[in-house]
Amino acid sequence: MRIRTAFTLVELLVVIAIIGVLIALLLPAVQSARAASRRTACANNVRQMGLATLMFVNSHGGRFPGTVHDGELKSWVYTLAPYMESVDSIRICPDDLKGAERLAAKSTSYILNGYLAIPTADSILKHSRLNATSKTIMAFEGSDNRNLDFNNEHAHPFLWFSSLAMYDGTVLQEIEKEVQIDRHQSGAHYLYADGHVDIIPAETISEWASQGFNFAKPQ
Repeated sequence: MRIRTAFTLVELLVVIAIIGVLIALLLPAVQSARAASRRTACANNVRQMGLATLMFVNSHGGRFPGTVHDGELKSWVYTLAPYMESVDSIRICPDDLKGAERLAAKSTSYILNGYLAIPTADSILKHSRLNATSKTIMAFEGSDNRNLDFNNEHAHPFLWFSSLAMYDGTVLQEIEKEVQIDRHQSGAHYLYADGHVDIIPAETISEWASQGFNFAKPQ
């Protein structure tokens, strides 16, 4: 008698179906792991930016780095470079949809809080004058919708809660013009003046906007 060793068509189809189910189960886990890796890389970038800012502050009499309003070469993109070993990629979030283009344009995925660099009634331009460094945001993740212009390296939070925006209920829209509040699934990274990095859910930012709470004001 012959001993049959080949698979039948039914057996082959069952094996293929099992493999398909396993792949379907594994794909979300793989995608989640990749997203977590990109999120960690972004947090590390923001943390490096924070350390560089604090070193700059210590070397410049407590003053925060400037923006393009002070002159292109006085922008934090240039003045912080020596404190970040001049590694341009630190300024680019792995989840930034235009990351490669921003890198080529010497631009950035992260934007400085204008309250710390541009004189306004509520600005505090020196680190030593802050009352609560752990509650003062130094930088945000910039909106994916910003153009690639180098000038978009800082935010204008003093415009977000204008009387008109409050009246029209468009505060959140004003924030989202500059800040990507949901870059990492349902939240984004925020750099604080004591150097720590936190993820704030997009839902929280939305609530603050509706309540008229300007979370970007120095404290």
